[in-house]
Order: sequence, then C-alpha cells, then structure tokens
Amino acid sequence: MSGQQSWLPPFMFFLLLCVTPLNADGNNTGRSTEHKEQQQNDADRFEQLKLMSKSRPREANSEIDQWLTTVPKHDFELRERLITTKAFNLMVLSENDASAQLLEAWLHEVQQQHPARTTRALEILGYIAMRRGDHIKASNLLAQAVQLSTEYNQPERQITSRIYTAIQAVHTGQNQTALELFQAARALNEQYKFDYLRVNIQNNISNLRIEMGQYQQALTDLMAALDDPAYEEADLIYVKMSLARCYLALKQHDTAQPYAEAALLGYQQREDPYYQSVVLLMLAEIAQHQQDVQLAQRHLDQALTLATAQQLNRQLSDAYLLKSQLLQQQQQDAQALQAMQQHLHYYKKYHNEEAQQQLLQLQNRIENLRKQQQIKTLEQELTVRNLKSSHQRRTVWLTGSAALAIILLLLFLVRLQQKKRQQSELYSKQLAASYQQLQLTQRHLIASEKMAATAGMVAGLAHELNTPLGILTTAVSLLQEKTTEFQQKLATGLTKQDLQLYLADSSEVQRLSAQNVERCARLVQHFKQLAVQRSDNYSKFNLQQLITDVMALLASRFDRQRLSIDYQQTELMLYADAQSFQLLLVELIDNAILHAFPEGKTGQIRLWIKCLPEHWELHYEDNGMGFSASSPDKVFEPFYTTSRHSGHTGLGLNLVYNLVTVALEGEIEALAVSSGFALVCRLPNQLRAAAEPEMAQRS
Repeated sequence: MSGQQSWLPPFMFFLLLCVTPLNADGNNTGRSTEHKEQQQNDADRFEQLKLMSKSRPREANSEIDQWLTTVPKHDFELRERLITTKAFNLMVLSENDASAQLLEAWLHEVQQQHPARTTRALEILGYIAMRRGDHIKASNLLAQAVQLSTEYNQPERQITSRIYTAIQAVHTGQNQTALELFQAARALNEQYKFDYLRVNIQNNISNLRIEMGQYQQALTDLMAALDDPAYEEADLIYVKMSLARCYLALKQHDTAQPYAEAALLGYQQREDPYYQSVVLLMLAEIAQHQQDVQLAQRHLDQALTLATAQQLNRQLSDAYLLKSQLLQQQQQDAQALQAMQQHLHYYKKYHNEEAQQQLLQLQNRIENLRKQQQIKTLEQELTVRNLKSSHQRRTVWLTGSAALAIILLLLFLVRLQQKKRQQSELYSKQLAASYQQLQLTQRHLIASEKMAATAGMVAGLAHELNTPLGILTTAVSLLQEKTTEFQQKLATGLTKQDLQLYLADSSEVQRLSAQNVERCARLVQHFKQLAVQRSDNYSKFNLQQLITDVMALLASRFDRQRLSIDYQQTELMLYADAQSFQLLLVELIDNAILHAFPEGKTGQIRLWIKCLPEHWELHYEDNGMGFSASSPDKVFEPFYTTSRHSGHTGLGLNLVYNLVTVALEGEIEALAVSSGFALVCRLPNQLRAAAEPEMAQRS
C-alpha cells in the first residue's frame, strides 16, 4: 500500500524466514544494487543536463541525442524525460516545428499503452500553440494535460499544467483567472516542495502584476528575487526582463535600460529568439525616448527580423507601431502610414485569434472552479493519507498478531475451496447436459414455429383463393345452364331476344371469370414474391434519386389523391441490390395509397434516414388512418389486412418485411404512434457506398 511503512513485528520476520527460501549466492542482491547505482547515475546526469538546458539548450540537445542512443526502448521513464527536455529546448530555440514533430511522435508511441507518459508532451505542445497564437488548440491540449495529471496523480504535472494554463489566460487578457490558477498552483506546490516550480510561479505572478498595473508590488517581488539563492542564472534573466518591463511602464527609461541590456545578453547566449524580440522592442522604445533614432531603428530592425522569421504576430504588431512612430518623428509620412497599416494587419491577426478564446472565457472559469475543487480533494486525500500513516503505526502490532490467525483461516478456506471446486465441477457437468437439452428443445421449437408459419401461409392462401374460385365455379355452372337453355330454344325455335339474352349472360360470365382468374393469378404472384431470395446483383446508386424515380412511376396516383411526400433527408449513396430497394419503396408507398388514405383524402408521407455507427436506418411515417392492432408488428403477418372487403390480400407489408430481413439482411419494426403509421428499417452499413469493396468481395 502506497504511503504506508512496510516494517513488521519481530515474530512476523520469523514467519517470513520460515516460508522464504534463502538466497545462497546473493546474485539477486547484487543485481539490485547495481540497478540502483545506475538509476542514481542517470539521475545525477539528468540534473546536470537540466542545468545545461537553461543556459545552452542547443549543446544540451546534442548531449541528449547521444544519450538516447544508449537508452533501452523499454525504459519509457528515462526516454520521456530526455525527449520532453529536448522538445522544450527546441521550443526555446524557436524551432517549433521540430519540437512539435518530436512530441507527436512520442505521443503516437506511448498514447495507447502508457497514457501517463503523455502529460508533459501535451503541456509543451499547448505552450507551442500558445506562442503561435492558436489559443483554442492550446486550451484543448492543456485541458488534456490537467485531466491526465489528476487522473494519474502526478503532482509535478498538476502544478506545471496549471502554470501553463494561467500563462495562456494572461495572453488572452483573463488576468483574474490567471491569478486564481497561479495561486492554486502555488498552494499545491507548498505541499510537494518543488523549488524550481516555486521560482517559476513567483516569476509569472510578478509578470501578471505588471499586466494588472500593480507595479510597486511587482517591483518589490522582483527585487527580492535578485537576492534569492534559489534563483538560477536563467531565472534571473527573466527577472531582469520583467524589471525592465515594469520600469518602462512607470516611464523610468534610464532605470529600465541596464536591466533590458542584461536580459538581451542572456537570451542571446541562450539563443532564444522569442524573448530576444521582446527585449529588443524594449530597447528600441528606450532609445526612442532618449532621442537616439539610429539606435532605436537598429534595435527595431533586429526585432522585426526575429519576429518575422518566427511568425510572432504580437511582437510584429508592436514593432510596426513603434516603427510608425519613429518614421513620423522623421517626417516620413508615407513610410509611417505603411508601417501603421502593417501594425493594424498584425494586430487584427493576433487579436482575432484572441477573440475566439474570449468566447470560451466563461467555460474556462467554470472549468477552473472544477479544478479548484480537485485541488481541494487532493489536499483532503493527502490529509487522509497522513492520518492513515499515523494510524498504521499505532495498529501495526495488532495487525501482526492477527496475521497468524489469518494464515490459519486461509488454510481452512483453501480446504473449503477444494471441496467447492469439486462441487462446481459436478454442477458444470449437469449444467452442460442441461444446456445441450435446451439447445435440442430450442431446435424443435424453431422447427415447429416454421411449420406453423408455413401452415398459416398456406391456409391464408387457400382462404384467399377460395372466393375467386367459388365465383368461377358459379359462373361456369351458370354458363352451362344458359347454354342448355339456349340449345333447347334453338331446337324449338330461337328468337332474336333469346340470342341477345344468351350473349349478354355469356359476356357477364366471361367478365366475372376473367376478373377472378386475374385475381387468382395476382394472389399466386404475391405469394411467390414472399419467397424473397438474397441477390448479389449490386450496383452503386443514390437513395434519394431512386425515390424520385419511384415517385415518377406513381405520380398519377399521387396527383389523383392529392398526396405529398417529403424525402429531402434521404441523400445517401448505396452499393446494394437496387431492384430490392425499388420494390421495397413501391410496396411501402403503394400500401399507403391503398390503405392509409381513402379516395379523395389529402395526406403526407415522410421518408428520412439516420446513420449510426453500427447500422443505418430508413424511417417511414404517414398521417393516414393507421392500424388498430394492439401489437404494431402484427401488420407484417401474411394476409393481415384492414381492407379485405375491398379485395386486398394483406401481403404488401409482409413482402416489405421479407425484402428487409432476407434480401437486405436487416431488421424492420413498426413503431407505436398516436396517429398514422410509422416503421423503421435497420440496415447494415455494408450497404453504404463506402462498403463497396467489401460487398464486391462477398459477391
């Protein structure tokens, strides 16, 4: 257990000695000592590397490259520290693209199996995005870093991710939010005592006080930092730059000059173009105030060169504004106007990006409050851990005394477990036999259900055929009677009226016979269509266009009954059997025309699609008469109809059901609605055009 001491009472050592084999040769002890020595050597070497990175980042990166060639691939901890240090140094050198590529390659390697190793990389990527002015990307990356550092309980990263988030808040003008984040980071650091982070937080708070106009408080903190032994040379360079900035804000240009010159020298030695451009602009402003136009122009040109090379929009905006002022002093109005236009261009470019971030300010504040709560939770957890540690020291003897009883109890439980295992094996055999019997019964039930369904369909067909066949029988009998009468009258004497009556009766019988024969043929044809087979005749087509074609076929019926159909939301490319889809649409719409909307009634049909990760859905809905069945899915049963008196067979929606479930390998469900009728067809994503290669392979 983490946070607890591992010492044991004396009799427990004796117990462990009894159950642990002795290591006679001491090989494991030797290897452990050797490993610890290597870890200590690596730690010392890395500390020296960090010191070198602060003053000579390019030289430090060369050292890192050599070291990485000797580090095993499985040593993720050391490789993470070296790679992120190199990436940070590249960012200091303003080689942002190389830094981002290195970090993204590291994320690609470890993100799946070792997500805890990505926190520092996400922080640096967020800071690079911030320097480039992409604040939305920076917010997302830093939010991920905060979440991971909390999830994996990484105190150092919890502090640094909040520092970077606060710096971004300063860049976007959210000074109060930044102050809250810095204070939260400082409170967290007071628990874990990272000295270098204490310095970092104090420097950033001083810089924030300058932004907020609290110059005297900032000067007090910065002057104290000059004498603080915890501040290293690289930290003091930042302090001097902040002092120059503060004195410039107070219009004390002569006092600001030596601090700015010292900071410029430090950043030049460090090869940091970002802060070089910032300090050069300060020196240009100081030279302008001292009426040294040539020196101001020289500093300004150097700042413009660096800012242009690194695409630093904020520095470019400030530089062109200062250049415009210098040119106005020299009465070069045309050049001054051009410089002012450049200033406005970069000002808009920087602040437009910044305006997008302002839209997220409220959300960030809420997120910050949540992070504050997390910090309080961590503080509470730390207090609980301390209490647990204290309580453990008081109760460890009691725990040791109970250990022997636990061992005896474990022996008893092992014996009991063996007995239960034997019973479990017996139950498993019985369960397997029951499962086999259940499968057999299930197969019998399925076969019975199929037989019942087949019998029902045959009975339904026989019932439907019985009426037209009865009419045919009656018609034939009537014709035979009329023919016999006609023959008798022909023998005794036939009148013109008798011939006309015979011809009229024959014509009526012929009409009834033809009508009912046609009805029988139609029943047989519908019945054959119920035996839908899956087709491999695939083609690529647009579902919306297919509906348009079907509408053209049924246009006259729509116009006659004044029906409208809305299918605007059916734009989808499919690779499937177009004939099955066409038949499905025709049957659906034809069924609505016949049953949902009586002759002369207006109405509307609506078709739309919905794409989901596991399948896609075709929805149908109308505002017609609907069904009165208690179960909506009853409409898919063969020969179920509400218009049998009108000569309908009840096979339309059953054909739709078979088309969806067999030909298209999907599912169909009638939906319970308050009025009208609605159904949904759930179809596999393999039918979509993106799945064309897979379907071609299947065919």
